[in-house]
Amino acid sequence: MKHRTPASDAIWTAFSEGIRFVVVPLVLVHLVKTNFPALETPFMANVETYIIFFGGMIVAASTIEAANKPGTFKRLLFGLSALAFVGMWLYVVFGGGVSRFTYAPYQVEFDITKIVYIMLVGVSLKGVRVLDLYSQNRHAVKEEEAEERRDLARARTEAREKAKAKRKRAAPAMSGMAKVAFEVTPDDDVGYSQPSAEPESPRSTAAASSARARECPVCGERVRSTDTMCKNCGAWLT
Repeated sequence: MKHRTPASDAIWTAFSEGIRFVVVPLVLVHLVKTNFPALETPFMANVETYIIFFGGMIVAASTIEAANKPGTFKRLLFGLSALAFVGMWLYVVFGGGVSRFTYAPYQVEFDITKIVYIMLVGVSLKGVRVLDLYSQNRHAVKEEEAEERRDLARARTEAREKAKAKRKRAAPAMSGMAKVAFEVTPDDDVGYSQPSAEPESPRSTAAASSARARECPVCGERVRSTDTMCKNCGAWLT
């Protein structure tokens, strides 16, 4: 058997109550007025308006009642409201229990007030069923509401914990870094610097001086390496 949802119950209730309390009564009242024009009741002049008004209120209240879960306060409130409108609807349709029928010189009066009151008492007894349904399902509704509150509190707690974890990951502490030993280097060792010039040794200076001077092969006089002729003997140097 397919489970009916509150939405489907509300739609079906609106359709069925509209047929019962609006469409069918209007058709019957039209037939009575057409076939028995001499029939009179205290509300006969505007009975169609009363039927549409009270029937519409019954449909609205019953639809909202069916749309709410059993055990909720809204279902109880609109269920009792629908019963109250049903009682008004019955009283208006039956003319308060008094009706007159005139035929030529004869006038007949019908008084069914007691029957109407009995019908109203029967309708009010349905209110006991509405109250009983509310009391039976109230505990289950409270448990569902408590479970929803616990789920909401749990979700909020998890959201706060996730937010705290994100903040910790975004700003790490020094203790959370790698614990590897390291050595701080001096400022002079950072980057590139030109090496300092070493002083020339006496040997390198003497070698450079001997490399720049040479002897004449003819007279043995010391001359510069750039000279092409000996100043002493005039010999040409190669």
